[in-house]
This record gives sequence, structure tokens and C-alpha cells, in this order.
Amino acid sequence: GIREVMSDKRIVVTSAMEGLQNLTVGALEAFLPIYAVTRAGLNEFQAGLLWGVQVVVTIISKPVMGKTSDRFGRKPLIVAGMFLCAGAFGAIPLLKDFYALMIAAIFFGFGEAFVTSSSAALVADVCKEKHFGTAMGTFGTIFDIGHASGPILAGILIAHFDYLYAFVLMAALLVIAVPVFV
Repeated sequence: GIREVMSDKRIVVTSAMEGLQNLTVGALEAFLPIYAVTRAGLNEFQAGLLWGVQVVVTIISKPVMGKTSDRFGRKPLIVAGMFLCAGAFGAIPLLKDFYALMIAAIFFGFGEAFVTSSSAALVADVCKEKHFGTAMGTFGTIFDIGHASGPILAGILIAHFDYLYAFVLMAALLVIAVPVFV
């Protein structure tokens, strides 16, 4: 079953989209609070609020985006979500104002909801019933690899360059992945 699932490009590419999107989620979790305090001059409460708002938007939006993907298709929402995440993530190092950062966090949260709700459903749609658990396990592993790699990659890039270069490069990975997915 694992071999069959891993040879299905639709499952692997869809899972990779979720993994790449989660690369930026992990980086945002690790570095948005640090950036907000050290570069944007916000206090710790404001930095925590930025992340909290992003998470709340994602949580509230996932069921709605799941229903939307049931109605209008999975791929368009995944593509839109990747662009939302890329735009918001890449803009963060250009922003210093609390409210501007809050808007970026909200857009990122919506993008995350678009991708997460639709990609899991798409994997479920394309896998064979007898390999459903294997497909979802593969999806989850790729998701987790992306999430865990985000802070590591961002940390390396920020240490060698700066926030702008790191965030724009990681945002570009999301955009570059879209044609492969489509």
C-alpha cells in the first residue's frame, strides 16, 4: 500500500503543497514573535496577539473552506491559499506597524485554512479506499516534515541574511510550487 500511495503523483504533490505551506507556518510560529519584538518594536503582548489572531482565523475558516472546496473544487482553493500565504508571509518583514502585521497574519490564516482543508480532502478523494490510512499517513508525514523544517530553514536564512531575504525566499517556494501542482 505504501508503494502504491507513494507512486500516485496526485497524493504526493498534494501532500507536498501542504508540506510547503506548513514550512511557512513553522517559520511564522518561530520567528513572527521574535520579529515583532526585535524589529517591529512591538511589545510581547502584541507579538502574541499577532500569532493568536492568525490561529483563530485559521480555526474558524477551516470548516467554511472545507465546505467551499466540496462545492467548488479542491485545486482552486489550494492555489488561492498558497498565494495568500506567500503574499502575507513575504510581506511581513516589510511591515512594522501592529495593524499592518495583524492584517498580514489574518491573510496568512485564511490562506492556511484554504490549503489545509482542501489538500486533506483532495488526498482523500484520490486515494483508493483500501489505502486510505496509508494515504493520510503519508500526507501527515509530509505535513509534519514541512512544519518541522520551517523554523530550521528560516533560522539558517535569517542568520546568514536577514528576515526579508528569508521570508521572501520561502514565500517564493510557495509560488513556484503552484504550477507543479496545477
